[in-house]
Amino acid sequence: MNTAKVITTSYTPAYLTFARELRTPDDNAHDFRQIVQSENFIPEITPKLLMLANTLLKAREISEIKEERRKEVADKGRRKDSGYTPGDLVLATTHPISNLARGVSAKFSPRRDGPYLILKQHGASSYVLSDPNTPDMPLGVYHASALTPYQGSDGPLPQPVQPLRKRGRPRKQNPVPVAQPSRGRGRPKKKKNT
Repeated sequence: MNTAKVITTSYTPAYLTFARELRTPDDNAHDFRQIVQSENFIPEITPKLLMLANTLLKAREISEIKEERRKEVADKGRRKDSGYTPGDLVLATTHPISNLARGVSAKFSPRRDGPYLILKQHGASSYVLSDPNTPDMPLGVYHASALTPYQGSDGPLPQPVQPLRKRGRPRKQNPVPVAQPSRGRGRPKKKKNT
């Protein structure tokens, strides 16, 4: 039965739904007069509706307060907003794969590579990256959690160890129509031997 008080609203689900507590089988077996007297009749309905509206408003306020508390607790473990802007240099997290033939070990590969240039913000916490040498060519969209601010010297930028490549399948190119020689109508004319 829905007779237990919920922590977030401080009321039972039955009270929020029906504006009264549920009757138990024990109530029906022992004293039926009390049920008849406690039922809502027409003259009593207006104050009961006002009380229900106030109760629902109070339950909503309590629920919002508890939700804000839960959010504060959950946000303590999260990183603060990165605050990246277009034009910033960042390092991107890499996911290297070991390859014995090429002599690459994922264990000894760098965890972050770059620097890369942020072209624009793509959504609330994603950014479009590009190579600083070719800023007009985007390499892909990366989440802020995969980026780290680049802190380097003012000299020339180092080249990435394993440069990012554009991910996914290449876009379909429109085929260029090839001009074919026209044959004319019908059969070609036979040449006369003279």
